[in-house]
Formats: sequence, C-alpha cells, structure tokens
Amino acid sequence: MQYHRLIPVLLLKHGLIVRSQNFSIHQIIGNPVSTIDRLSNWNVDELVLLDISGEDRHDMRRDDHFVRFDGSSALDLLRYVSGACAMPLAFGGRIRTLEDIRSRIVAGADKCIINTEAFRRPALISEASSTFGAQCVVVSIDALRHENGKLEVCIAGGAEPTGVDPADWAREAERSGAGEIFLNSIDRDGLGNGYDLDLIRYVTDAVSIPVIACGGVGAYPEFPTAVTDAGASAAAAANIFHFHELSYPRAKRLCIEAGVPMRPWDVSGKWFARDVPYDDAAEQSKIDDRLTRAKQSRYRAAEVNPGEPPPMTWCKSCVYPVISATPMSLDEDGVCMGCRMAEIYNDIDDAEWKRREGILFDILDSNRSRDGSRYDCIVPVSGGKDSYFQVHYVKTVLGLNPLLVTYYGNNYIEVGQRNLLHMKEAFDVDHIIVQPGVGLLKKLNRIGLTAMGDMNWHNHVGIATVPMQTAVQKGIPVVLWGEHGYADICGQYSNDDFFEWTYRNRREHMARGFEWNYFVGMDGITAQDMMNYRYPSDESLFELGLRGVYLANFIHWDANHHIKLVREKYGFEISDEPFERTYRRMSNLDDMHENGVHDYLKFIKFGYGRCTDHASKDVRAGEMSRDKAVELVRYHDPIKPKDLKRWLDYVGMEEDEFDRIADTFRDPRVWAFQDGEWIKANLWD
Repeated sequence: MQYHRLIPVLLLKHGLIVRSQNFSIHQIIGNPVSTIDRLSNWNVDELVLLDISGEDRHDMRRDDHFVRFDGSSALDLLRYVSGACAMPLAFGGRIRTLEDIRSRIVAGADKCIINTEAFRRPALISEASSTFGAQCVVVSIDALRHENGKLEVCIAGGAEPTGVDPADWAREAERSGAGEIFLNSIDRDGLGNGYDLDLIRYVTDAVSIPVIACGGVGAYPEFPTAVTDAGASAAAAANIFHFHELSYPRAKRLCIEAGVPMRPWDVSGKWFARDVPYDDAAEQSKIDDRLTRAKQSRYRAAEVNPGEPPPMTWCKSCVYPVISATPMSLDEDGVCMGCRMAEIYNDIDDAEWKRREGILFDILDSNRSRDGSRYDCIVPVSGGKDSYFQVHYVKTVLGLNPLLVTYYGNNYIEVGQRNLLHMKEAFDVDHIIVQPGVGLLKKLNRIGLTAMGDMNWHNHVGIATVPMQTAVQKGIPVVLWGEHGYADICGQYSNDDFFEWTYRNRREHMARGFEWNYFVGMDGITAQDMMNYRYPSDESLFELGLRGVYLANFIHWDANHHIKLVREKYGFEISDEPFERTYRRMSNLDDMHENGVHDYLKFIKFGYGRCTDHASKDVRAGEMSRDKAVELVRYHDPIKPKDLKRWLDYVGMEEDEFDRIADTFRDPRVWAFQDGEWIKANLWD
C-alpha cells in the first residue's frame, strides 16, 4: 500500500516563523524551535522549511527567551532546528548552487527545495540529482491563476511572472531529474478557501513523480481532497497548523477516516517528551554568570557599544517600535501588522459579525451540558474589565452557565481585589480561585527576574494553565478567552483564521520556553510545588477535545465600550489613583506590577512600556491622535514605578541589586551606554 503524507510547512523570515497571505503579507508567529518540538511529539510524516527572507540573516529577537543560539545565517538556524527535528526535513530558500545544496544537507536537511534558480538554470536540477540523488531534489512551483483562469509560473517569491504554464514546467523539471514537485497556489495562499484542486490535478496528470500540494487550506476536511480528488502524493499546509491545539493529529485522523492511507497519528511521541528537558547545572551556571556580571561595576560599558544609540524604526501609524517584546513586523509602507489587522477588524460589517456570532453559538451550544452534569464552559477571569464582559456575554447573551476560574498571583491592588470577589455576586456563578503558597510565589518572582528578566513568569503561566487544568479535571470541553494578546497588539494572525488557544503559544510567548520543570530544584522548589504550572497532557486534551476559543474572533471587541457597560451594569470599579506608567485607570487592576515594575522591566529591555501598548490601541480605535500618543508615551514610558518598593520588600532584594540584574537584559539593538547613562533613540527626537 502506498502511504500518502501530511506535511506541515514552516515559512521562515529572518529566522522566525511567519504567517503568509498571497505571498505578500507576512505576520510573525514566533520561534521555529518550539513549533518543531511540537511536531516531533506527533509522529509527523515530513516537515518543509522554506526560508523566504530577502537576505541571509536571522533575528531571534529576544535573549530573555530560553531558546538562544549563536550565528546569524540560514545555515546556523538549520543546524540548530535540525537537532529538534524528528522527521524527514526538506529545506528551501536561496539555493543557487550545488554547494548550497551540499551545505544544507550537511546542516541537517534530508531534501532541498529549489525554485527560482531551477527555473533559470534547469541544469542545476540535473547536477543535483546526479550528485545527491533524485530523492534529495524537490522543485518548487509557485503558480498564479489569473482572473481569466490562465495559470502561470511565477518565481522570485511570486514577484516575477514567467509566462510559462505550470504543467509544462513540471514536465521539464521531471525530465531534468527532479524527485518531487512542491506545488503552491499563490492566489490561494493564506486565504483559507481550500486547495486549487484543478491546478493540482492539472500538474499531477502531467508528471509521474510525486506532487506535494500546498496553498489555501482553511479546514481539516480539505486535506484529503488533495489526494482523493486531485491525485497529490502529499497534502501540505502552513498557516492552519498554527491555529488550533493538536492541529496535526486532528488533521491526520480526519485524513485516515476519509480513507487516505497514511502512517498512524500520535499525540505523544514515544521518543520526544513534551516537557522541555533542562540541563540543571548549565542553567544554574547561566544565572550565576548573570549575577556575577550584575555585580561588576563596569560590565555595562563592556557589553554595550558606547556612543550614539542604535537607530530605531517605529510604525508610521501607531507608536510601536519594530524591536519589541511582541513579534512585530512592518509592511512596505512602514505600518505594523497590528495596525493593518486592526483596520481590517474595524471594517468588518454587521452582517459578518452576525455570521461569526452564529459560529460561536454553534461551538458553545454543541459543547454545552445537556443533562446538567457539568458546567457549560469555563471562563478564565482575573476580575478585570475584560473578565466582567466575558461573563456578561456568556450569561446574558448566550444563556450559558459558566464556571469562573482564577489564578491568584498575590499582586492585586485593593480595587482589583474587590472586583474579583464581587464577580460571584454580580453574575450569580460559581468561582474557583487558585492561590499558590506565598513562599513559593516569592521564590518564583526572584528566580524569574534572574533567569529571564521577568518576575511575573508565574502569573502569565498560571493564568494560562490553571483554567485548562480545571477543564480537563471537570470534563468541560470549552474554555472561553477574551482577546488574543499578540493578535491584538502586533497582528500575529488574520481575523479569518479563527485561531484558538494552543500549548505552543503558551510555552513560547507566555513561558518564554521556561517550563514548570525549569524551576524544580532551584531554591528548594519541588515538582509538587509546581503543580499549578503543569499543563494537561496532550492525551487528555485530545480525548476531551478541549478547545480554547477567543471571544474577540466572533464579536466586535471594544475595551472602551466594555468598560462603560460593566461599570453601569455590574458596578465594576476603576482605580481612583492613576497609574504611573500609563494613563488608563481601567487596566491590570488584578496585578499592580503589570502596569508597574513588570512593565518597567519591558522598558529596560526594549525601551518602551505599557503606555505605548495602550496608546497604540487607542490610536487604532480612533480614540486618540498619534501626536497625543507620542506625548503620553514620552511622559509615562520612562517612569520608574513606586510599586518596585513593594516588590523589593516582598522578595527581600535591594534596589541596586534589582537595577544591576535588570540592566543585564538591556537589548543592544535599543540601548547604548554613554557618559555613565543608558540612552536610546526616541520617537520624539
């Protein structure tokens, strides 16, 4: 029996995974290592990595993440990720010579995918096939379907039309010695409206070598059609594998159920544990080295180039810098993806919102408790304005009975505490509040600062974990979140992706690669101590069919409107005392440090803070001019907050020690050290 393959495709731009649409819009998803780790867990058939960077460099963005490695080229990246890859790996991008192919195979690739140079010099295909074997040579064909239906091969990342028919070029590639064809539809890329089956069939009918179909998948049932309806040997996709939890095993199961012969799927690979293995001695050595550097009086000038600060670029629409804590990218007009996605989001009309609300109703109605034996869904709440609105919507609009779940990080201000405890009365619902021991929290605060420059690791990961643990324990298949932070801030996804909660997003963006077991053994912390930070197993997630659904995908999310509603209807309180690092009084009442010292650490690392976040949102919503945003950012972002004293007393640390440790995380792309002071480029300079 011939087994067909289901292949994830990771598109890399400067070392980071991007979401692609029409070969022109590229939104940063994140680090390829955590994604490849996840794919290795699942017995994946094969992996395609396509480097679409315009120049040969990579930028891992943040050295406060666990995953860091030396080097700055595609080969450096390939060497590193191939070590995490437990499946056949095909690599493409800027391959022009036999030596390019050889170097990529030596670096860990099993196959090389060639596109533009193969078209311009077909002899490269013959040379590569005779040197390395046809099984190593994959010719990529990017095909564009014009409005009149005519198909045309395009090269140079889809930017250069050739006038050549894709079937004709596929036949020539086969005659030249290609072992496979990787066929991508330019006009379907990233739109989620399904494969171009006519294109696939047209090419598969023209050649006898395997054809990998790619481009346009928006739902799992579309995968088997590439094989059963169009004759492809493999069904591939990029974006969809980033959107949903356990996406690959779910897609593989559906293909097999549809009658496509494939290798069995798995949700927990035998040889690759999901939890990250850490070298405890090496990690402690890194912390010790950082603390040593922090104690040295002149380490600053030695580590950061003295002189003028590095140049900086900001979005021309909002006030975000391109070097940021979020995976930010700008388009060719200098506008960030957060602004671009906000424009599209704000243009969604009432009829489309009605359609989306219907999709949400179907999801929740199909998963609600029919016999009253469990809650209808879980709503994670902090007691903030968004929490109040989420519960209002679930109870009042949808008529469901939710269970509220809170991770309590011990950082509440008084008004936030009152809001949290008032929820069970305001909504007449059950509410579980998980409160870890304060001694453990103090340890995690201190270790978090020294290991990653974030004392609030426990809060981010606790919030991301406890609701999902509770869902598995109680057999509740839907957790209803509000908005996706990175989609809202930096435009990580399209509004049409209907992205859901994933472990990969939690591990990479919330935990920064520092999982619960990283802390075990430090300062006497045991595995039992870390129970609240241990994510449910893939097997339990798969068996329950647990979904983390974002409300903002289905109803128009407007925080300024929500605050008015919850204040009037439920007595939600805002802070009487203004925050120092932002002008808003309605946000982060559940955690004094999110607007305070935690955010100050972000400023130390990247040179901007919470006011930039809030002002950019208000500019996008039309609530504020960019000039006013610049004025507010100039005032608020540099302030050293007074809640730092509370935190220092809490963990038993002196301010000078805090400052020295924090300074070791300053990003040299942002900061310079001059005349005894840290300086950076500013938006208002």
